[in-house]
Amino acid sequence: MFQIQVDYALKETETEVISQGLSDFNTPFFGNQQPMCFAVYLRDTHSQVQGGILAWMRPGIKLLCIDTIWLPEELRHHGYGNQLMLAAEAEGLRNGCTHSQLETLPFQAEQFYQQLGYKRIGVIEKMYGEHDSIIMRKMLR
Repeated sequence: MFQIQVDYALKETETEVISQGLSDFNTPFFGNQQPMCFAVYLRDTHSQVQGGILAWMRPGIKLLCIDTIWLPEELRHHGYGNQLMLAAEAEGLRNGCTHSQLETLPFQAEQFYQQLGYKRIGVIEKMYGEHDSIIMRKMLR
């Protein structure tokens, strides 16, 4: 028989069974969809990371996903966010992605993304407590 177990001490060898199983199932529909994770860093003159983007791509489905973008308050509104986003999008294009997708919250940066060409494609109400999840997409080509 089988047993159900909840575990907070994740082990890569065990979680890989789940991730690889779903990937194997989806491959006939999407082609290779192993995520390619990458970062775009904003470094200071001492090469210290001051902010940046964490993203992943699945070229098999031509998707770039902007997972996390962060800049400290004093570096905002100086064009660094635009440069970071354009660099991530260029990386997606180099790898065959045709669209970029991200999630933001009402108190975050929807207007910033709109200025970059992202359009709201959906809202999940109260996804995070009282806060809605706003899903945005941009066609890259």
